Amino acid sequence: MASLQRPSLPLLASLALTFILAVGLVTSAKAEDEQVAVGRVEPVDLKDEEVQKAVEFAVKTYNDMINDLYISRPIKVMGASQQVVAGKNFYLKIKFGRTTCSKTQSDLTDCPFFEQPDQQQRVICNFKIYSVPWENKMSMTSFNCHRA
Repeated sequence: MASLQRPSLPLLASLALTFILAVGLVTSAKAEDEQVAVGRVEPVDLKDEEVQKAVEFAVKTYNDMINDLYISRPIKVMGASQQVVAGKNFYLKIKFGRTTCSKTQSDLTDCPFFEQPDQQQRVICNFKIYSVPWENKMSMTSFNCHRA
């Protein structure tokens, strides 16, 4: 009758150490991948609720800052990306058109754009919006605009 030998203690210790090292390497590789994603600027879906809030904030802040009697509204959001930091940075590229509605009007959602070329004032702006959703905070870090 064949006898079953018990594995020696050094063999078991060696196998355990090999297993721990293998699991550690896999975990370490995954952690490095996740660290690379934090801080990386990546494209976002324009339909995302957070992106929509950032666009709305950029439009409102832009209109508050410009020295014009008329409101401007987006013609098109040309690009959007985000960067995960201690919160999120949103990078937005928005093409604006000047509307016929004054800033004193309350309902600005259906304001038509000026049709006369000398009144249109089309601009393209790049915004950096910093958001900390769990603190319900949003701020414009920077923006620059040029005529379209």
